[in-house]
Amino acid sequence: MVMTVRQKDTWNSTGGTDAYLLGAAALLKGIGGWMGGSHALLVDSLNSVSDAVRSTRFGKLQASLVGMLFAVLILVGAIEAVLSGIGQLLHSSQRTPNEWAAVAFFFAVVVSQVLFIIRYRQLEQEDREKARRYTKEHRLSMYASVFVAAGMVLWVVGKSFDIPELLYADPAASLLVALIAIIKALRLMLLIFGGSPTLSKQRAEDPTPFLETVQRVRGVIEVRELRATKVAEAVKIDLILSVNPRMTVKEAEEVAQRSRDLLVHRFVQVVEVDVRVEPYHSGYPYKSNDDLLNGDSPTIVQ
Repeated sequence: MVMTVRQKDTWNSTGGTDAYLLGAAALLKGIGGWMGGSHALLVDSLNSVSDAVRSTRFGKLQASLVGMLFAVLILVGAIEAVLSGIGQLLHSSQRTPNEWAAVAFFFAVVVSQVLFIIRYRQLEQEDREKARRYTKEHRLSMYASVFVAAGMVLWVVGKSFDIPELLYADPAASLLVALIAIIKALRLMLLIFGGSPTLSKQRAEDPTPFLETVQRVRGVIEVRELRATKVAEAVKIDLILSVNPRMTVKEAEEVAQRSRDLLVHRFVQVVEVDVRVEPYHSGYPYKSNDDLLNGDSPTIVQ
């Protein structure tokens, strides 16, 4: 019986649904920010575009080039937003948010949060480390949303209590949101560059430290194959382990998960671990007392 357990790579394989919905959220923020007079919400649409692009695949050259083009456009747009925000602060722009901006912001945040919860639950069942990275990336988008909301609330307070200084909250928030958009655009470039073999240079990494680490995992009889590939500063590991053939599939999955978690937590440069678990070849030296009582001869000299 062949027993195989494989850690699936689903970080960039969510399909087109997430990209379309996040794209719709970006469009909603853009229209709401323009019609509603909120410069921060308009800039935040760039973050939603970045999330939409990130949710697609970048395996093929054509897709990678399109993704890189979007990343460059997001970066340029974010830089323009920074300059525009500074100009509004210096020239006392009185363009103020209204109810259209608040409505668009609310619905866009709801869509983004629902997608995040669904996607996070999927990743948590498949790969905890990828779920953690996904949460870390989503946290930046949440920071941007908090800045947008704060800008709107402070403007309302300033308008209600006649505090002129708070009327500049929205353009000030747009600067912070634009900085987040720049960070996300640069991360997106690194993701696309590192995820496409045609755009990145891969080289073999010394597998010795990874091999010694995996051999300490309980349940691993033999490390049949370990390939470590370095792309930029990140390392991807392909691993084939041999375990006791009498293990259940669930037990084999636990061994694979422990091996992957140990590598990711011990080596900060490791960003992806693909594990395949196979039964040890017949004649393995790990026999139980029942086997010896049934007349089987030991395979290790006593």
